Amino acid sequence: MKKKIAIVCVTAALLLALPLTLLAWGFALPAQYGDTFMGELKYKVALLENTPGPRIVLVGGSGVAFGADTALMEEQLPGYSVVNFGMYAALGTTVMLDLSQPYLREGDIVILVPEQQEQTLSDWFDPAVMWQGLDGAFGLLSSLPGEKLERLAGAFPEFAGQKLRWAVSGAPEPEGVYRRDSFDERGDMVSPLCNQNVMPGGYDVNTPIRFDADMVAEDFVRRVRDYAAALEDRGVSLWYGFCPMNAAAVEDPEDMDGFYAALRDDLDLPLAGDPHDFVLDAGWFYDTNFHPNAAGKAVYTRALIRAVKAMLGDSSPTDVPIPEMPPLADGDSWSGDDSDGDCFTYEEHDGSLTVTGLTAGGMERTELTVSSAWEGRPVTVIAPGAFSGAEALETLTIQQNVRSIGGGAFAGCTALRRIVLEQPVPSACRVGQGLLDGTDARVYVPAEALSAYRTDYFWSVYGAAVLPLE
Repeated sequence: MKKKIAIVCVTAALLLALPLTLLAWGFALPAQYGDTFMGELKYKVALLENTPGPRIVLVGGSGVAFGADTALMEEQLPGYSVVNFGMYAALGTTVMLDLSQPYLREGDIVILVPEQQEQTLSDWFDPAVMWQGLDGAFGLLSSLPGEKLERLAGAFPEFAGQKLRWAVSGAPEPEGVYRRDSFDERGDMVSPLCNQNVMPGGYDVNTPIRFDADMVAEDFVRRVRDYAAALEDRGVSLWYGFCPMNAAAVEDPEDMDGFYAALRDDLDLPLAGDPHDFVLDAGWFYDTNFHPNAAGKAVYTRALIRAVKAMLGDSSPTDVPIPEMPPLADGDSWSGDDSDGDCFTYEEHDGSLTVTGLTAGGMERTELTVSSAWEGRPVTVIAPGAFSGAEALETLTIQQNVRSIGGGAFAGCTALRRIVLEQPVPSACRVGQGLLDGTDARVYVPAEALSAYRTDYFWSVYGAAVLPLE
């Protein structure tokens, strides 16, 4: 009944503002996102609903999806079923609380494991990404509070329009790791592609890991406390845990103890372990600072099992062998257009270059191409804010050598209208937050890669601004 009421309420709100054709496109057309990463969401909910208890439920983002080996946890924690309810940080942490709450039962232990970022330690919610997970599973609307339903209504036209386009041209067929069939039946990520660290220099500059107590937002604290109270009334325990964190990306390790103490006081929850236990060497990670590779999964799960055992008063040994750490991936070698190389400023990191800004001459240019290499070293990263204030720049071409574009890279580029991204594989170029803040630019990608970009783990948040390169 609740599901029907929620769907009726959302539909009624949409009816007031949208033509019936849009409603039909969104709700009546066959699901188009079933094979994408977000296509897994409804299966995670079903897994939580149907797994017998007592259970340990891991709630969080993709750090949990990549990091937890739930079968191994069950071997070491007899008497419990373990549910991997980690999905995608861009959705927001609190929406995972909303989706989990109806299916939790007496005797369950929930471990909240958000990624160590300001966005995930707030009440952030992305309705555009949520629609991708709702596609074909609109009954999940019943689990969401009114303020999220209102925001979903605002994002519905773009979702409905995209569904129609794909219904006509064919649903996206994601490549690489970020696809629904990379999850196993337990909700764990198991792709064989996650075999070593592929990040330039071993870490992602877009997501530095900090332990500033002020990064935990008040709205997050309120939401978690409300969730804890609701679970307590139902006989469910809530603990706070720590996600896998790449040591190479930690900016302030000396602040971990202060963050731990402040977090314990703010949330008033038991903390399973402390952050020191979950900061792991770079070799254990795959493509972000929170995604372990296959070997790193065992290392992270071992630490998590130990933390849970300590909370349960279980002194049994944790017999989980540590695998050999994979070597970092070799850097790619690229050739391309280097004619504008002297227009940029650089910093060197482990033999490759990061673009940090523009020279005086570069600031005057209206069109630029980021070099494939400069002075014998490959250019692999564009730093956060690298083009900030380049008011003359109108068109920027980024060649396939660039593997990472920092957050807010184009802040203040008021004339920028066209960013040409030549990379045909979206997951090969990670992107930070606020990429287009302060600019009206659009990102042009190879036409054959358009649907892949619009459903990619990193790029989907910019989906409406990504257009085909003609």
